[in-house]
Amino acid sequence: MLIALLAVGQMAQTIYVPAMVKIADAFVVSGGAVQRAMAAYLITYGVSQLLYGPLSDNIGRRPVMLAGMAIFIVGSLIALLAHSLDGLVLGTAVQGLGTGVAGVMARTMPRDLYTGSALRHANSLLNMGVLISPLLAPILGAALTRLFGWQACFAFLLTLCLLVAFTILRWMPETRPADQQPRPLFSRYRPLLSDAGFVRYLVILVGALAGVAVFEASCGVLLGGVLGLSGLSVSLLFILPIPAAFFGSWFVGRSQKPFTSLMWYGVNSCLLAGLLMWLPGWFGIMTVWTLLAPAALFFFGAGMLFPLATTGAMEPWPRMAGTAGALVGGLQNLGSGLTAWLSALLPQTGQFSIGLLMFVTALLILACWLPLSKQLHAGEVTE
Repeated sequence: MLIALLAVGQMAQTIYVPAMVKIADAFVVSGGAVQRAMAAYLITYGVSQLLYGPLSDNIGRRPVMLAGMAIFIVGSLIALLAHSLDGLVLGTAVQGLGTGVAGVMARTMPRDLYTGSALRHANSLLNMGVLISPLLAPILGAALTRLFGWQACFAFLLTLCLLVAFTILRWMPETRPADQQPRPLFSRYRPLLSDAGFVRYLVILVGALAGVAVFEASCGVLLGGVLGLSGLSVSLLFILPIPAAFFGSWFVGRSQKPFTSLMWYGVNSCLLAGLLMWLPGWFGIMTVWTLLAPAALFFFGAGMLFPLATTGAMEPWPRMAGTAGALVGGLQNLGSGLTAWLSALLPQTGQFSIGLLMFVTALLILACWLPLSKQLHAGEVTE
């Protein structure tokens, strides 16, 4: 049920990627301007989690999830009926306000139920499950757009959300610890943000998702608008790097290698990918493969880092799982949304801009992991 809940949010982010050129034509705007819809979604998706997390610690997981789904339904209606790009951006922003609850619960509820290697395995399985929806969403979006127009993407999201909300209402159990004591909402953030280890794992997650979001936001414009590929071709090529993230998460869940070794694999993959994405841009080169090969390598590294860094951040905080999950999910998506918005402001005529941003996010990941790795080796932090 958590995977189904997350699928709503994941599909809302990527289902209209093949339709971005048609949306731009319908509203008479540039292809790059349509990226504002995805950026607005990511920003509100991130900010809303900062409220959902501590609220779920106070009143429970189920009522917060149902409230989030109700907000998403309103946002889907606004997007479906939009007559301008500003209306579409507003609709996706409201959608993000609603599905922010999924980002929190995906990190909070596993921590309610598991610890240690079981928690790492659960996060790995959850991340693998989440990656299925981005594989399906662009293909489905291309088919819906071709048959019924771009609005059909949002009609599908509305239907999907109604089904998932009913499932949660009927079958989702409450997992909040029974002895949890209510506290002022935002007072819960102080101990988390004063913990250097938590903050570093958080920034690693922000960097990993920001790199992925930059590619997702730019891919439709570069493949469709610059290389001139069809919507169906864009949707098929868009999903090619995603199995790499799936494999990265699978590898983390099955591998018996030490935590630090797995983290280094993920960090180094992102660094190399950012460099390989940026270099062709220096020489004015851009092809399908100079975009997709580095993206797949970055997705592989990010697929490893998501469950690993989430486990590292969440495990020390069993009694503040909702608040910790809110910070992990909220700031992760807020950071990626702001990066996607920055990408929309940069030139979209080649891969220099996307390469620059992906390389910078990889350097940010490295800067946070180096002190953590030294602490782990010194025995100051345990798995």
